[in-house]
Amino acid sequence: MEAAPQVHKANDANKNARHALRGLLLCQRVYFSDIWAKQTLVGDQTAPWSYLSPTWKTESLSHWGKLPEQSILSGIAMFAIVPTARPEHVSDVAKVGWPWAKTPAIAGNLKLSRANFPLTGPSETCYRGVLAWLLQSGVVSFRWFMQNPSPTGSGPLKELFGDGEVVWDPAAPFKSDSVLPAVQKGFVIHLWDENTGKGGWNGHWVISNGDGTVCGVNNGEVKKADETVLKEYTNDGKLRSQFEGYGGLVMVEVPGDKGFLVLQVKTPQEYRKAKMVKFDPMTLPGRM
Repeated sequence: MEAAPQVHKANDANKNARHALRGLLLCQRVYFSDIWAKQTLVGDQTAPWSYLSPTWKTESLSHWGKLPEQSILSGIAMFAIVPTARPEHVSDVAKVGWPWAKTPAIAGNLKLSRANFPLTGPSETCYRGVLAWLLQSGVVSFRWFMQNPSPTGSGPLKELFGDGEVVWDPAAPFKSDSVLPAVQKGFVIHLWDENTGKGGWNGHWVISNGDGTVCGVNNGEVKKADETVLKEYTNDGKLRSQFEGYGGLVMVEVPGDKGFLVLQVKTPQEYRKAKMVKFDPMTLPGRM
């Protein structure tokens, strides 16, 4: 039989710490369970989802039970925004975080505070990396994050991010000499090709650094003389290079030598419908 977790004794000296501990357990019980939390299911539908294990309370008490009140309050603070957080802080934390697959998951993490944030967690998609950096920066709360820690598809992502503001309209062909408008530091950027329909709508999600570069995971790889971007993570990849994968002329497969298929420009020429939208993290729906 496992020993009971060590917790502060019920006396006046420990009263505030015990009250804080009860408050933290209540937050975890509500916001990590299907009382509040959701998950994307098949068909882009969301449904209530619990991230709590049967032993969650024992696990949480084992970690927080003897910590001082201020440490416990830092755990509770995850369920609120940081009042001083601003968009530029999202870029700042994104520049530091490498998404190692061995780090613990964020959803339902019983030990999390912004002082010991585990980067972006395992097996992250581009938009899950963005969600993690928003949470770490304090611009959004754990309550917002747990509304859907694994979003995918237009429905769930729109619930989290809203409509945003168009940066590049797909009616304007994106050519080699096109100039992208500037995007503010810390803003979330979504880029995709409207020709791909629902299946390609997810596109790519990144954080702007405000200087024409971005932070992102699961990127389009780039190998140029002046730029190298790895799929796993970049904190200085060029926004233009990522967007080029969604713009330019439409290519089609045609028979080549020895029966192999090759790509060539579609005739008559047609430009892909590249689109880019930005989101101010301070105006995300329900970010509190």
